[in-house]
Amino acid sequence: MNELIRVKFIENENWDFKGANTNYLTHGLHPYPARMVPQIAARLLERYASPGDWALDPFCGSGTVLVEARLHKINSIGLDINPLACLLAEVKSTPVEPNKLERSWRTLKVKISQEIGRLRFEGLKVKLPDFVGTNIEYWYKPLTIKELAIIRENIRSIDDDEVRKFFDVPFSLTARNVSGVKRGEYKLVRIPEKEWKRFSPNTFEEFVKNVEKALRLMKEFYEKCRNKKIISKVFMADTRKMLSSQFPREANTLLLENPPKVIITSPPYGDSKTTVAYGQFSRLSALWLSYEKGFDKRTIMSVDNLSLGGNVNNRIFKLNLPILHQVLELIERNDIPRKGRSKDVRAFFSDLYECLKKMYQVLSRGGYCCIVIANRTVRRVQIPTHAIIAEMGVEIGFENDIIIIPRKIPTKRLPWKNAPENIPGLKGKTMAKENIIIMRKPRK
Repeated sequence: MNELIRVKFIENENWDFKGANTNYLTHGLHPYPARMVPQIAARLLERYASPGDWALDPFCGSGTVLVEARLHKINSIGLDINPLACLLAEVKSTPVEPNKLERSWRTLKVKISQEIGRLRFEGLKVKLPDFVGTNIEYWYKPLTIKELAIIRENIRSIDDDEVRKFFDVPFSLTARNVSGVKRGEYKLVRIPEKEWKRFSPNTFEEFVKNVEKALRLMKEFYEKCRNKKIISKVFMADTRKMLSSQFPREANTLLLENPPKVIITSPPYGDSKTTVAYGQFSRLSALWLSYEKGFDKRTIMSVDNLSLGGNVNNRIFKLNLPILHQVLELIERNDIPRKGRSKDVRAFFSDLYECLKKMYQVLSRGGYCCIVIANRTVRRVQIPTHAIIAEMGVEIGFENDIIIIPRKIPTKRLPWKNAPENIPGLKGKTMAKENIIIMRKPRK
């Protein structure tokens, strides 16, 4: 590592949180791949922010940091390019009055039950969404599609945006659970054909179960954070474009007027082709929730291509990043001809560098940037992502004294092994450990 960088490794503290409940309150509303452990977000907020401060999560996913910020009376802003992630983050971090939700649920439940009953026993005609080009029939049985369409239209009839979005979350979970997607997969893989033939989910029962759990969790969350003065804002936006004219104006204004005291985030560990395909995990839910709501179809269907490293035609680094350059050389040396994995890695780190620059720009003077990320292996080369982020941070302007906290990953939804070159019998470990990198912006 660059001799100018002074790294302090903290290994005498337990950051694993093995066995801890990570689904308390609204954290348990909906699963999401590689979700940050809420206890990590809580501890970092307690160390580096105070009530009334602002926190930023530029890769907010399903909103773990925002929920913890609300619980700690800290204002927060979350950014993500994934429509489903933005919905989850907003709902999870927004306390909604329980009685209002219960009243809506009593009406909604009766209407949906009646219409699904008429569908099953009277042949009710159901208007289906326009799913042209999405291969929706591959993932759902015909009756299930109609039942989901009934639930969808009844939720859409709710006038209150806050209430409607709340019910969208258990609907998203229902749409995933009654699909033919293989359980335990974060990518879109259908269950085996024999299982698919006898697959007959009860859509209404699944939805009722998910709603009633969501109501209980939201009630608990609401009782914990009645402070209406705390702000949580979520924007579907690309961190690489922060502060530019291509970024939401309200988000730019908030960041400029309220520089975050702390940034806490867990960016993608690498390009979506070989790590977590967030877009694939979200695609079916996003289609049901957002297809006709103004979201660009290309965004819904191409989240993974829009993610870090999704565009391999990125510029080549000409910066003082010796660790990164050495890693790229090693990968290129091991690369299968014409596969271009070194280009994929270069593209990912190029995008990550752009994000770090933007994060540095908006962070308040003396503020802390906390990044939770794992190292991964490409072409049998272990990539020291934590060290690369440290050298990038110093190159951008963060202080030379950097803290790195290693931790084991006991619970994240990730593959523990993969076949890196698609060669039978050759397996490579993926991510069983990660690091928390803490960098500080100079006071002056």
